[in-house]
Amino acid sequence: MRLLADEHIPPAIVSALQGEGHDVAVVGDDVDLGAEDAVVLDYARGTDRPILTEDTDFRGADPELDVVHHPGILACDTSASPGEIAAAIRRIERYTDCLTGTVLYVPGEWT
Repeated sequence: MRLLADEHIPPAIVSALQGEGHDVAVVGDDVDLGAEDAVVLDYARGTDRPILTEDTDFRGADPELDVVHHPGILACDTSASPGEIAAAIRRIERYTDCLTGTVLYVPGEWT
């Protein structure tokens, strides 16, 4: 799965996902660190990458952010272990190949 890891996603989670073969772009590498949420969202749309984030703005907390059209939001509980996050995403990938417009919680009920 192609993903965009927001800037607050720990490197250990990114490494675990990459270790499972996921193509993970990272805010701070592929998008400027500290970029506005709209810029992050535009990059995700342009590259068709669901956003892995703990930022509630991507789930509607920021009324100024257009989150109606997006390639998917994976609301990440960063207190979960990298293995739990990777297992959840593996299961999500098994059940769907399109996350457009959806918000899923990881690990949530996916582990």
